[in-house]
Amino acid sequence: MRSQAFRMEVDEDPCGVHVLRLHGELDLVSADGVRQALLALAGSTVVADLSALEFIDSSGLSTLVRARRSIETGGNRLVIRGARGATRRAFEAAGLADVLDD
Repeated sequence: MRSQAFRMEVDEDPCGVHVLRLHGELDLVSADGVRQALLALAGSTVVADLSALEFIDSSGLSTLVRARRSIETGGNRLVIRGARGATRRAFEAAGLADVLDD
């Protein structure tokens, strides 16, 4: 089975929370675009929804952790949620399960 191409979708809920939905594989190729999108949305609470990710590598993990640190240093919040399957196992194997908000 071939994995789907990486893509991002942004929604804003009525409370002004931006949700960045990630689909496919978050890896070295897509990590910088995710970082740029997350930082561009910073200014309120931002949610990174990983429920449709099929794969994440160390550059993807690093991108999310660094973006969270940067956003929270600015006084805002990055919620990382929805990791499951191989994506959740990657966080756990890297000792980063504590950054997941669900």
